[in-house]
Amino acid sequence: MMHQSRIDLLKITQVQDVLLEKGNEVHTGTVHLTVHNLIFNYPEGEIWIPYPIIHTVERRPASLQTGRHPLYIRCRDFLSITLSMLKEGEAQDVFDSVQKLTCISSTEQLYAYSYQPQQPFTSTNGWKVYDPLKEYERMGVGTKNDNWRFTTINRDYTYSPTYPRTLVVPTRISDNVLNYAAKYRSKGRIPVLSYLHWYNMATITRSSQPMVGFKQARSIQDEKLIEATFASNVPTSPSGQVVYGSTAANLIVDARPMANAMGNVARGAGTENMENYKNCKKTYIAIDNIHVMRDSLAKMCEAMQGTDTGGQVNRGGLQRSNWLRHIATLLEGTEQIVKNVHVYNSHVLVHCSDGWDRTAQLVSISELCLDPYFRTFEGFQILIEKEWVSFGHKFADRCGHLSNEKYFVNLANNTGNAATNTIKDMQNKFYKSNYYQKETSPVFHQFLDCVYQLLRQCPTRFEFNEKMLIDLHYHAYSCQFGTFLFNCEAERTHHYPQSKTYSIWDYFNTHKERFINDMYDPKKDQDLVDDGGVLFPDTRNIKYWSGLFNRQEDEVNEPITYGVSHGMAHPLADVEDA
Repeated sequence: MMHQSRIDLLKITQVQDVLLEKGNEVHTGTVHLTVHNLIFNYPEGEIWIPYPIIHTVERRPASLQTGRHPLYIRCRDFLSITLSMLKEGEAQDVFDSVQKLTCISSTEQLYAYSYQPQQPFTSTNGWKVYDPLKEYERMGVGTKNDNWRFTTINRDYTYSPTYPRTLVVPTRISDNVLNYAAKYRSKGRIPVLSYLHWYNMATITRSSQPMVGFKQARSIQDEKLIEATFASNVPTSPSGQVVYGSTAANLIVDARPMANAMGNVARGAGTENMENYKNCKKTYIAIDNIHVMRDSLAKMCEAMQGTDTGGQVNRGGLQRSNWLRHIATLLEGTEQIVKNVHVYNSHVLVHCSDGWDRTAQLVSISELCLDPYFRTFEGFQILIEKEWVSFGHKFADRCGHLSNEKYFVNLANNTGNAATNTIKDMQNKFYKSNYYQKETSPVFHQFLDCVYQLLRQCPTRFEFNEKMLIDLHYHAYSCQFGTFLFNCEAERTHHYPQSKTYSIWDYFNTHKERFINDMYDPKKDQDLVDDGGVLFPDTRNIKYWSGLFNRQEDEVNEPITYGVSHGMAHPLADVEDA
């Protein structure tokens, strides 16, 4: 029934003799519109564009050279194409149909709910890849360490609606204490265990900001919870010897710039008053907020696509986007966490404001560096399920799955200067006007970018390859699989995509051979010369991810290693030194 109503939205299903321009390529072929995809068919092949991946469509005035009527389409996977049609009516019908099919009102109308793989997947366990009980036991909860326990306090998602059902907390903290502690953390996202380190039982816990406010409120229960977390091990080596030279200085990592953290006091929140938290210190990582990151990505895209430079990459524009500076900040924060856990044997609690953006980035990248298991093909899937999907990263909001009609602009009726100024006007409109846009941000994209940097720096230490990262980025936006459709586990329980859509992991596990890294050498992780399985990011060796933008390496990156000796070819110098 729903399918039928979507078919009614198609004003036109096929247009022949269409000119497609993509970079320097020009092809003539046929446009087919289906309920879920725009398909361009030409003698050498075809291009499929699922509607959710479409970012903007402009219908431009007829070309003076050819008389054709162009549609300029920009996609969230950084593909940009122009489709030029012979008849104005056809161009308008395609524009209207694509707009209606892209701007839908409910998640159930997305591609995943009707997608069928052409060849059935041979792997069908995707929805069960991550079992929290099994994963935390693998890390040592209840097996190597009895200082931690599972609690069912959130089993019906009323305790903390955006948290997972299964939470791990210190054994000596009762559910009664947790009930009080929840009132003191934004959205009830209390400090809970993310990672138990195999080497020394040090931990990474995650939470949201404390509700301190102007009155400098405190919570004895929150303090007790953090104290129990930070006392959950006396540092010992694998042989059971007490580790000397280990600092007992546990760390609270506030991922925000200090000014942003203080600014939240006016909203009744803020950051920990360290007088109330004994035996630990606090550091600010200074990762900018989702709006700064969205703006940075927009500037980087413009420079990558050469909007102002006739298709050539605009290197100055790349630098001005500050994208690499943001990636460097994330990796510097990661390096600090990894050192504290592995070298100093201390515990780290990470939070930002709500604990589902910057927190997810820092915690997951740190775990990837600390535990070789997360760098295996299976482990990486579990890491994403655990820290992103189950801990409530807002995929639907951040990726903007339900698009907005403001992204479709009809310039064909404008003439003269009006048309030339529109791209800028359009961007200004997006970035300033609507709530939908304000919630989108490349948070998961930045995580994948950091993984790409580590993969490039340590090519033998990952079982998966760059193609897996590019496909993950694509499918976060394509809405072809159910995995990344919702904002939290409670929403997933309510909508139950497990029974109606495919898991992205079935796709990856079915086609595993495409995503395996030929250079992977698991023996390196047992070699103590190589830090015994732990990676330390090189925050000075960072490059633009050319493959994600379908660009050649030398088009976007200088053929040098960035660093102090080169006078900082990229703006990493002003990263706040936490």
